[in-house]
Amino acid sequence: MPISNKLLRTLSYLDPRSLKTLSDQIIVLVETKLWAKVLAGMAFGVGLGVLLSPTGPMSMMVGKYSSVIDTIMAWLVLPAKFFLKVVKMVIIPLIFSSIIRGLASTNDVEQMKRIGGRFTLFVLLSSTCAALIGIMITTLIKPGSGLSLVSKEAVISGEPVNTAFFFGPESILGILPVNPMSSFVEGQMLDVVILSLIAGIALLSIHKEQAKSVMDALEVIQQVCMKVISWAMRLAPFAVFGMMAQVTSSTGFRSLQNMAMYVVVCFLGFILFIFIYSIIVSLVKGLSPFLFLKKITTPMLLAFSTSSSAATMPVSMKTAEDDLNVEPGVARFLIPLGSTVNMAGSTIWHTSAVIFLSQAYNISLTIPQITIVVATSIASAIGSPGVPGVGIGILASVLVKIGVPIEGVSLIMGVDRIVDMGCTAVNVAGDLTASKLFSKT
Repeated sequence: MPISNKLLRTLSYLDPRSLKTLSDQIIVLVETKLWAKVLAGMAFGVGLGVLLSPTGPMSMMVGKYSSVIDTIMAWLVLPAKFFLKVVKMVIIPLIFSSIIRGLASTNDVEQMKRIGGRFTLFVLLSSTCAALIGIMITTLIKPGSGLSLVSKEAVISGEPVNTAFFFGPESILGILPVNPMSSFVEGQMLDVVILSLIAGIALLSIHKEQAKSVMDALEVIQQVCMKVISWAMRLAPFAVFGMMAQVTSSTGFRSLQNMAMYVVVCFLGFILFIFIYSIIVSLVKGLSPFLFLKKITTPMLLAFSTSSSAATMPVSMKTAEDDLNVEPGVARFLIPLGSTVNMAGSTIWHTSAVIFLSQAYNISLTIPQITIVVATSIASAIGSPGVPGVGIGILASVLVKIGVPIEGVSLIMGVDRIVDMGCTAVNVAGDLTASKLFSKT
């Protein structure tokens, strides 16, 4: 093709009609996709925050009307506070019903007894390793240091925790809740998760006819809570807009640098853990790590683009059976179960987010508090449905437990969509790893 024709073809993309088409497509995307609305809210919030920052282009005016600007920011943050209260309101019944249904929904009890124990051990070990990786990377890089955020509300300090409790014999007895109703009323997340795990396992041991009525009731509770969260998620763009405007106006561009570093830290953890999965498969099954990664690339890319393990499930099962030579029975049992309970990527995200926010608010976490973060992140990931806002609600509950201001969650919401894509890719890689490890071939 002559150079002149190439030039004309390139210039045609700059035609006003082409720009209008692109603009219309962007408008449709923002109107139909929640994540696009959240990103748009974050962008507008950052822009407004920069304009109203004492170090911004309007610093002279900001100095004169600082009290008025503070009042405006207080109103802008109102949607974020309302959003968090709604999520906190339903997160306890949602997690309780989701974990029980996730454990008790298997149709092949005999198969679960046969490989369920080994798979449970795999999930616990991988989730613990993921939590430790999230903590170590975030602690080493310190993406939240320098933000020096101050809570606008009084912070309820984390409950005093006895270190000896976690490492002494009393920990075996103390892990069981004494009063289940009190745990629900007081919002003791770890107690609720333990109760859910026990109830889910117990349901597997009774007749299906007896368990069906309980499962139906839990499904109704889960659907109601998910509907309430879906309503609350309509406020997410406004919540992100207000919070980002407030934070950026008080910290300037420094907050943007810290948020970018937080995303980098999360993805470093994701990449490292996927590499660990490939090494484990290589050691146990003798499959080259690079060949294994090549075989699971398609489902991981689909998971990354859709942020949904459920949507990726058919492709994951096909990859396990055709490319990894996993028996159909094993693949069709472990991959659906893994999409519910095997959430190493989410565990990395939870622990990284908690450490990041504690650094941002200059709060030093003790070893018992970090233990609570690890245990709650691992347990609460089991059975959590793939609904926007559920992970945010779990994170908010953990923050309250250890005394970190809950309003910091709005910072995480701004980049939640990007991080969630990486989370889902790790979760799908973990399901395929487990399928390969427990196959007979």
